Amino acid sequence: MIPNDNAAGNTRIIACAVFKPAIDSLQLKRRYPNLRLTYLPSHLHLRPKDLKKRMRRAITAARVREEKTICIYGECFPEIDDFCEQNQTIKVPGHYCYEMLLGRERFRQFMEETAGTYFVEKNLLVNFEEYCVIPLELRDEDMRRLCFGQYQRLVYIRQPLDTDLTMQAGDVSRFLGLSLDIADADYSYLESILVDLL
Repeated sequence: MIPNDNAAGNTRIIACAVFKPAIDSLQLKRRYPNLRLTYLPSHLHLRPKDLKKRMRRAITAARVREEKTICIYGECFPEIDDFCEQNQTIKVPGHYCYEMLLGRERFRQFMEETAGTYFVEKNLLVNFEEYCVIPLELRDEDMRRLCFGQYQRLVYIRQPLDTDLTMQAGDVSRFLGLSLDIADADYSYLESILVDLL
């Protein structure tokens, strides 16, 4: 059943752009016409102080409009839970975006199977050079070993709206010297949380 138009009245979701495919797939805007969405660039996780500033700015703008705010982020800067509480913003539970994209139990299973698991999704995969290789100087073998020596496999979380990124995932896994697994995203965990909050 589609909720009525006022079910999510004056609500703003502030989310990492990583979650845009999930939110589009869940059709939240159609289900909750009064819902508003703000996506912050995913590369901000590389600059936690900037992320915090951008998030505070987005929350302040929402507050001016008297919107309830929901934050969809993992632990992307120190004490983000306290930050959200202080700013009267509800944070979706979860330490990692991958946990939200796979579901808590499935994410835990992956971690228990192989503790040294490195997760990627489309945005990180297609921007791996910019987000990881260049800033971490991964062309240097010693730096690659230092940053990724504790990992054993790469898991690409494939989302329904992704183009075919199998080749890119294979290239990255070989570059890092990791085995490759591909896991399809399951939005049911994230959906159940958001429906309860909305």
